[in-house]
Amino acid sequence: MKKILCVEDEAINAFVIKKMLQKKYEIMLVYNGLDCLNAVSKHSFDVILMDINLGDDDHNGIELVQQIKTLPTAKNTKYVAITAFALPEDKQKFLDQGFDDYVSKPIEETILDAILKKLV
Repeated sequence: MKKILCVEDEAINAFVIKKMLQKKYEIMLVYNGLDCLNAVSKHSFDVILMDINLGDDDHNGIELVQQIKTLPTAKNTKYVAITAFALPEDKQKFLDQGFDDYVSKPIEETILDAILKKLV
């Protein structure tokens, strides 16, 4: 089963994402940047769903992805930005910053499922 790490500071959003994915994927939830870095240093994931605004003064999703990409456990990992930024140009901005795909909130299950099928 493919492994997904969901990094989302809003517990209800994380819960909804887990419910959407748990039948098809092994999913781990973390709620901040430090827990994310700890998880990625110990485990390999096929995909990381990364919230951009984590409400964390020390980390945002873009910076975390850049840090994670330097870790040996993340060499084959794909990254999906999960964000409230929903303007047409936002997707390209996140792709240019190292993400493999993008989904805007509120997340639609069919869209997230299609993205994950494409990436794994």
